[in-house]
Amino acid sequence: MRRLEDFAHGRNNNYHLLRLLAAAAVLFSHSFPLATGDLKGEPLRAQFGCTPGSIAVDLFFLISGLLVTISLVRRNDAGDFVRARFFRIWPGLAVALLLTVFVLGPAFTTLPISDYFGSRHTWRYPLQNLFLLRGIDYTLPGVFGTNPTPSAVNGSLWTLPNEVYCYLHLLAGWIVLRAIARPQWFKAAVSIVWLVLLSLHAYRLTQGTLEDSNVRLPFMFCAGAALYLYRSAIPLSWLLLVPMLAVVALCAGHDPYFGIAYSLVLPYAMICVAYLPHGRILAFNRLGDYSYGTYIYAYPIQQSLVSLNPGLAPVPLFLLSFVVTLIFAAVSWHFIEQPATSLARRPSAKPAT
Repeated sequence: MRRLEDFAHGRNNNYHLLRLLAAAAVLFSHSFPLATGDLKGEPLRAQFGCTPGSIAVDLFFLISGLLVTISLVRRNDAGDFVRARFFRIWPGLAVALLLTVFVLGPAFTTLPISDYFGSRHTWRYPLQNLFLLRGIDYTLPGVFGTNPTPSAVNGSLWTLPNEVYCYLHLLAGWIVLRAIARPQWFKAAVSIVWLVLLSLHAYRLTQGTLEDSNVRLPFMFCAGAALYLYRSAIPLSWLLLVPMLAVVALCAGHDPYFGIAYSLVLPYAMICVAYLPHGRILAFNRLGDYSYGTYIYAYPIQQSLVSLNPGLAPVPLFLLSFVVTLIFAAVSWHFIEQPATSLARRPSAKPAT
């Protein structure tokens, strides 16, 4: 039986497709509250305590934890790692923020343009959101104030500070352990952190739903990191995945067992779907990675469409906004994100020791 280590370093995987589907799931979930104003109306929330969008965010953090750990271990250089993360996130985000402030904002604000640009809040929006570590600013003066979900310009950005903090903690642990101990201790440290987060996550699930767990995303990121570090011990097989999914299905509707089963099975399901399907499906990789652009542009595009078409229902909003967003995402990838990431690539990554 083939193991994760047989696949992890190759490029013949389905991560581009997985991440785009996850971004589309976030867009789908957001269509309901943005169209109706009902924050509890997203599909699956009442039944399972999560939504397609929250499952998608879990996938983002799982994939990120695995791929970012691969990047850190293979580069074996903190500076290279930071440069790679910077060029992957900030150029695309900066352009999206500038378009939001200087194109979308003036088009939709109810204030006179002079008042809009004269407000300190207008200039704080791109600066705070670009910095990320001080949290997200969601509003622009006079923009979307009468929408069913009022004033929120880009609610999707809330996950980015969480992801950056995960990067920083992973990097800090790697640097410290390399300085004071053997590099192999990094693997042990990630295991310990994963077990602690699993315990905290399981406890939170006894107190509420999956979405109520404030350690869910760090847990998923750490699970992704652990998958890579234990890649030689993890077999990949549909025959193993099917009974795992059956357990999750049997636990459906029974909290907290469903949340625990879901959280433990999702990481394995992710790597099976990422690496096992081959053939024509891999041709999707030729298009590029449109997931990040879809994620950062979808929410303001949806809010704009709702503002222009009052009463637009959730499903038509999803279909229309997905098409428009995908155009922006493709342009962002080919003209901003891909050229930026090429700047971070160095021809000689240092081998891990």
